[in-house]
Amino acid sequence: MTLSVDHNGQAVVPFVAQLPVAPIGPGDLRVRLAFVGICGTDAEILHGRMPDTFVINYPHSLGHEWSGIVEAVGEAVTGFAPGDRVLGHGHLGGNDWFGVTHHGAAAEVFTVPARMCFAVPKTVSLMSAAVIEPFACVLQALSTTGGVSAADTVHIHGLGAIGLNALLQCRHAGAQVIVFDPSPVRRERAVALGAIAAYDPLRGDIAELAVQADGRPYADLVIEASGHPHAQANALEGADHHGRVLLMGISTARAVPARIGLIQERDLVVRSSVGAPAAIWPAALRFVRNSGIDLSTIVSAVFPLSQGLQALSAAEDSAHFVKVMLAPDDSPHLTAGDGGAGDRL
Repeated sequence: MTLSVDHNGQAVVPFVAQLPVAPIGPGDLRVRLAFVGICGTDAEILHGRMPDTFVINYPHSLGHEWSGIVEAVGEAVTGFAPGDRVLGHGHLGGNDWFGVTHHGAAAEVFTVPARMCFAVPKTVSLMSAAVIEPFACVLQALSTTGGVSAADTVHIHGLGAIGLNALLQCRHAGAQVIVFDPSPVRRERAVALGAIAAYDPLRGDIAELAVQADGRPYADLVIEASGHPHAQANALEGADHHGRVLLMGISTARAVPARIGLIQERDLVVRSSVGAPAAIWPAALRFVRNSGIDLSTIVSAVFPLSQGLQALSAAEDSAHFVKVMLAPDDSPHLTAGDGGAGDRL
């Protein structure tokens, strides 16, 4: 069973079906799925909004945030054995990405190059492991923006997986974090994870709301993680003099009505960051292992793989869900769909 997409000549169409498992090559692992996340990139694929530089081979299975158990190893593979718990980064080389331009992990069993994989530390759950991809994206982004410390006030716009992982890392560093998202469910989750205040950006002036939280109208670091033009404009408005603005939300070909002159007026440093290169993954794994951060706290629903279409709809329902994941139909961790214990975690 796989959650896949095809193109009918006019639009991208998702479907759930049995597709053959790719043969295992000398340098490959065959993996049985534990968890796979649905993320904003999947939504961009479904709505035909991926940049033209991504050449997608249809049909193919989705899924680039995953964890699983090794079933078999190719003859040239060293360092992995059947039974190992693994996860993997998605970069196949150039502009080719596992689960984006090629078959991914939204399948009961899949094949993946061993060079992309890492062992999951014993103290890290497989559910947490499947969320390390967005965690690594944030770690990479912060490393290029001067990092974060307890001296900083941070504003985060957008509370999907990227925004909440940014919150976890900033709070771990001791920073004061104020978050903005229209979804009350996501704001509630952010407060539970350590945000000092959470506001609906559509119901007030950003600076006035920030003053209510910590007495400062502006932030030392603003992280934009939604990709919405309104939030991107607010990110510039909310940065203090000599502050930093980090753009992480996907925003392809959307005009942003922003006061660009603020960059010069306040001497801002504005950077963007997309993805997590392979080199950052070992550090991300050590961070999660050593800190004890439980990344599964951002997961709000686990659907059975056979109900992948419902999971895709839930992932775009930000009013009710945060991070949506899929697991095999016989998984004991299902919380949504016909086999689930409830609608949301």
